[in-house]
Amino acid sequence: MIRIEGAEFDKKSLRLVTGKTADWGKVVKHAVAFANARGGLLAIGIEDTAERPPASQKIEAGLPDAIRRRIQQLTVNVEVLPTIQTSDNGGQYIEARVPRSVGVASTSDGRYFLRVADVSRPVVGDEILRLANERAALPWETLTSLGVPRDQVDADKL
Repeated sequence: MIRIEGAEFDKKSLRLVTGKTADWGKVVKHAVAFANARGGLLAIGIEDTAERPPASQKIEAGLPDAIRRRIQQLTVNVEVLPTIQTSDNGGQYIEARVPRSVGVASTSDGRYFLRVADVSRPVVGDEILRLANERAALPWETLTSLGVPRDQVDADKL
């Protein structure tokens, strides 16, 4: 699993969701940003400078559900689908898929974020209204075609 962080992918340390050093604010920020953009994937358990999780890293079976519940408590209109994955080096990490939200996503304390390239940036002021107005629009970038080859298209219907 060698992926570069970008508009739809981000790596986060396992320390952000476990133990006394947990920093849910950072995880929630990125989940909200993905939900307000095109959706995305959080790889929890892979450090920013690493390509894979440590080979000896094992994930507790209940951690994905705990992450899902905690993010649900701290956000509005954000869905997270975490699963345990095993890297080719044997180390485990959590793959948390965040689909595009139908409504405007925010933190439970009213902060908004949007994913732009590899940055989850805050949305403030008039940008929030624009985000809300655009949210109701049909997300053309997520639609797929019917898979009809061009040479078989009915010219009258086209």
